[in-house]
Amino acid sequence: MYYESTRNNKLKKSFSEVLLTGLAEDGGLFLPKKWPKFSKKELVKFKKMNYQEIAFHVSKKFIGNEIKDSDLKKIILKSFKNFSKKEIASFKNLNDNKWLLELFHGPTLAFKDYALQIVGNLFEFILKKNKNKITIIGATSGDTGSAAIDACKNKSTMELFIFHPYKKVSNIQRRLMTTVNAKNIHNIAIKGNFDDCQRIVKKLFTDKYLKSVFSFSAINSINWARILFQIIYYFYFVSKINLKNKKFNFSVPSGNFGNVYSGYVAKKIGLPIDKLIIATNENDVLSTFTNNGYIKLKPVKQTISPSMDIQLPSNLERLIYDLFNKNNSLVKSHIEKLYKNKRIIINKKYLKKIQNNFKSSKVTESNTLLILKDFFLKNKIVLDPHTAVGIAAEKQCKIKKQPLVYISTAHPAKFPETIYKALKKKITLPNKYKYLLKSKESYKVINLNYNKIKNYIIEKSIFVKNV
Repeated sequence: MYYESTRNNKLKKSFSEVLLTGLAEDGGLFLPKKWPKFSKKELVKFKKMNYQEIAFHVSKKFIGNEIKDSDLKKIILKSFKNFSKKEIASFKNLNDNKWLLELFHGPTLAFKDYALQIVGNLFEFILKKNKNKITIIGATSGDTGSAAIDACKNKSTMELFIFHPYKKVSNIQRRLMTTVNAKNIHNIAIKGNFDDCQRIVKKLFTDKYLKSVFSFSAINSINWARILFQIIYYFYFVSKINLKNKKFNFSVPSGNFGNVYSGYVAKKIGLPIDKLIIATNENDVLSTFTNNGYIKLKPVKQTISPSMDIQLPSNLERLIYDLFNKNNSLVKSHIEKLYKNKRIIINKKYLKKIQNNFKSSKVTESNTLLILKDFFLKNKIVLDPHTAVGIAAEKQCKIKKQPLVYISTAHPAKFPETIYKALKKKITLPNKYKYLLKSKESYKVINLNYNKIKNYIIEKSIFVKNV
């Protein structure tokens, strides 16, 4: 299996190269040169497999023979040892052909753990094999940072710099990052929003001087391996529901477009999915793109669903590449226009292609709070605010009745203030996480200044070469 860039389809990179570099040298995102396919017979076999076995069989098609089967199986088994549920992902039947797929049983209580635990162990395996070390940089809107830190902490082959927007993540989200005491972990709070953090990451990747003194890699969903291992839970869920000849709809809280894009890939390679509902909060770039065929960048609004407070979702470039049938010049011209003019318009024929796969709706804060309350009264289940956005968006989209899955992306205890506001009910962290509220935090606050951030990384790095 080989990979190309959204900005250069002549590129030919192995899975290991894609994993370790994260972002292509031209600034593009990696995608497979050829999509593998899963037959109905293969999908039937998944019914008798557990989560780890499905993860092996799906990822194997994207990794090929680069990693021996026995090694890949060991990596996958190791990656799910610290999950709180034996079945790894659990789901609740809400009746009327609707389910809630809970993806917060990992060590940092969010869906990001499902991919990042494997990615961290893959990094370690390949780096040790090649006797290399890397510096990983990433931006987080809330959950990626803690999941990445947990996956990489105390690993001798890597160090990690994580940027989060200062005072724009929840208290628990921040503490899951900043209370980790490990020499290879560096937390930076940037005085800006998530999009500012993401822009800094991309600029660092293309900085010629830094490329000469660092071996950089990415851990955001711009890294293809993140997308790959998020595909697994779509396959897992469908394999466990005994419905013949039915297509599923998934409603997915969406910020950086990685989670719902993983569902799109799952559909592309053979999973019976009809529509993917892109649920957005009041930062609605994805809903205007899906419904109207244009992107207009606006200032980011801080909301009660902070992981979705994003205006320029990185993974959108992967979808645009697909829409334009791998036409690099079209992709580059549209991305350049977007950065220059803060807006682009997509041709109507492309809009139709988007709407064949996606529906989308913007959800207000008041509606999010209403759903939190109504869902609890009806189902006695406390949701986190991001999942509530997913449920509200599906209702607004008025999807026709088919099997419907709400993806629950985070544990509600990460957002106690919002839960109390909606339910007048206190929610407590699971016992093993209560130390977070008392532990000492460690992080650096830096103004939105590229050179200051760059110099801080050089100063603090344990791997920088001959500066």
